[in-house]
Amino acid sequence: MAIKTRALLAVTSVMLSTSVFANDFTIGLNDDAISTELAVDLNKTTNAVFGYMYATDGGHAASGAMHVTHDAGIHHFEIGAKYSYYWAKRSANGSVVGIGGRYAMDLGSNLSFLASGYYAPSVLSFGSVDGQYELDSKIQYKLNPSLALFAGYRNIRLQYDDNLNSTFDSGFYIGGSAAF
Repeated sequence: MAIKTRALLAVTSVMLSTSVFANDFTIGLNDDAISTELAVDLNKTTNAVFGYMYATDGGHAASGAMHVTHDAGIHHFEIGAKYSYYWAKRSANGSVVGIGGRYAMDLGSNLSFLASGYYAPSVLSFGSVDGQYELDSKIQYKLNPSLALFAGYRNIRLQYDDNLNSTFDSGFYIGGSAAF
């Protein structure tokens, strides 16, 4: 059995065997990229987020993150680490461990503002990658407690040892999410 298959089975078994509070599936797209994300609440103060992105110019990216969460009224904070592996089209492949988190603020009338940011310095970058940052923000409208639509902007930039820095994806996008 290949290592990738074993890792996928391990992640799947952990997700199925944990006492899960909520799951959120998100998909976002624009002319050049599609991204998916599965967020799993492991308990009241911890979550795991698994993601995949394909960008026409950038390539493929897979990620997994763990966050400690905190709610304070209309504010929701998540702080943690995110491991990402990039199969870049125009640059060398590599992986990073980014430190950062996500933030959400309820604006009322079913509207909310969401933002995320991660930074990986060279000491937490592997392969030919010498650093990375990603920023994302969006406005979301909840159609009902289980479905939402959003519009946002993201920028993912890779820094390299010996090559020119590369933008993996940058631009506006739209999408939706489902809670189950």
